[in-house]
Amino acid sequence: MREGNNVHLALFKDVDPASEALDKLREFGIAEDDMTIISGVPFSEKVLGRPILTTNIPKFSIAGFMLGLLAALAINGIAVLQYPIRVGGMANFALPSFFIVAFEMSMLGCLIFTFLAVIWECAFPSYGPKMYRPEISDGRVAIVFNCPPEIHTQVHDALATLGAEWVHRTEATKI
Repeated sequence: MREGNNVHLALFKDVDPASEALDKLREFGIAEDDMTIISGVPFSEKVLGRPILTTNIPKFSIAGFMLGLLAALAINGIAVLQYPIRVGGMANFALPSFFIVAFEMSMLGCLIFTFLAVIWECAFPSYGPKMYRPEISDGRVAIVFNCPPEIHTQVHDALATLGAEWVHRTEATKI
C-alpha cells in the first residue's frame, strides 16, 4: 500500500460489513493494492472477496531440493574419485549409501531455501510506524485504504452507511 497523507482507516464490528465495504471501495475505483485488512483473526481471501494471493515459496523449495540433490551427487562422486576403494567386486559408487546422503542433502537444501523464501516473501520485518487501533484487538475489523482527496467524503459516508463505527483519515503511529 502506498504511504501518503490520503490514508484512511475504517473500523467495522464484523467481517460481513467489512467485506461489503471492500466491494464499495472497488466501486469508487480504489485499487486492491491500496486496501489492507487488519484483524485480530486471520480471514482468507475468499471470505473477504479479495483476489487469491500466490506465492513463490514452493518454487524456491523445489529449487533447494534439486540443488541439494546435485550437491549429494557431487559429494558422492568426488569422494569416489578422490578415495577409490575396491572391495570384493562391488561398485565404487554404491546406491544405498548414496540414497542416505541424497536424502539428507536434498532435505537440507529444501529447508534452507524455504526458510530464505519465507523471509524474502515477508519483505523482512519493518519496525516503523503502523496503522492500528486498539479496538482491533477486541475483535473489530479495520480497513486501511488510500483514497483520493476529492472523493474521501463520499467514501466516508458510504462506509458509514455500511456499518463502519469509525472512518477517518489517519497517520501511521508507533505501537
